[in-house]
Amino acid sequence: MAGLSSEQHTRQPTSHITDDFFTEKEHQQLLLDEEAIRETLEEQARAEKEWEERIKQEQAKDELFRLEFRVQSDSKYESD
Repeated sequence: MAGLSSEQHTRQPTSHITDDFFTEKEHQQLLLDEEAIRETLEEQARAEKEWEERIKQEQAKDELFRLEFRVQSDSKYESD
């Protein structure tokens, strides 16, 4: 391809789009940015799962408390 810098021809292009529009340096930065975004999304997904698990645990504790309280309160009323 005439007119393109030699920097663009130093790698095997992953697609013709990156070969036609980005230099090697720009392409590498895009790959780094993509990896950073992927890691951020994975961290967010893990945090969301942890949050959901905490909520489930709290709901289970609340339910046990309600069940226990009802049993205790019922037995108190029955003995009066």
